[in-house]
Amino acid sequence: MDCLAVMQSGNYALRLCDIFNKKGYVFEVVSTPCTIAHGGCGYSLKFPEEYKDIVINEARLRNIKIVAIYRVIPGLTKNKYEKIL
Repeated sequence: MDCLAVMQSGNYALRLCDIFNKKGYVFEVVSTPCTIAHGGCGYSLKFPEEYKDIVINEARLRNIKIVAIYRVIPGLTKNKYEKIL
């Protein structure tokens, strides 16, 4: 299952994605769904759930605040999101 790490800004999401890409991970930056966006539009880091601890640790190391992490639950017509952090 995939997860979304919601960041304070798109720049933080892009920076963290770039760091992981240089380390050989294939993560992506996506628009934060309206149902979980805090304060309007935003961008999130999308990654497989098994890398959650790595993402959290790297963000802490780089002083990048993760607002929340959601598990993406695929639905028939649209996805649901379960907050896990």
